Amino acid sequence: MRSSPRSRVADLDDQEIDQVALRYLARRDRTEAQVTGFLRRRGVSAARIVTQIQRLRRLGFLNDHVYARRWAESRIARKPMGRLRLEAELLAQGLDRPLVLNTLDAVYGGRSEPGLARDLLRTRAGKALSQARQVRLLRSHGFSEETIELVLGS
Repeated sequence: MRSSPRSRVADLDDQEIDQVALRYLARRDRTEAQVTGFLRRRGVSAARIVTQIQRLRRLGFLNDHVYARRWAESRIARKPMGRLRLEAELLAQGLDRPLVLNTLDAVYGGRSEPGLARDLLRTRAGKALSQARQVRLLRSHGFSEETIELVLGS
């Protein structure tokens, strides 16, 4: 009976685990938490995962700070959103809270959150939406109540 490639990963040597991890990273940038979860699901032991993560970090293939900044900038460019929603999305990717908060400060430091809210309303034909729908739209995109009041008036 042949075992699946996934079940055999636990039997691989360190160099072969390197290759599995690098193929996973080649598809797109990943966080340390994502790579850890991937290797764990493949049956790699916790000790070997720690060693692998350290090696990938040392080689420059894993850097959560760079990942968070790049991902946040790209996400806001494609889809304007408030700080609250972006924070939730970054945390959901396994990034730790201090890193997320630093990333948010850097990303929103040069941007106007009310400006992002206005951009969103423009792209969604905000003038045609009732004020109640505009409020719901902005809330669903993670804009704070203060920002919503500033953009729409009280």
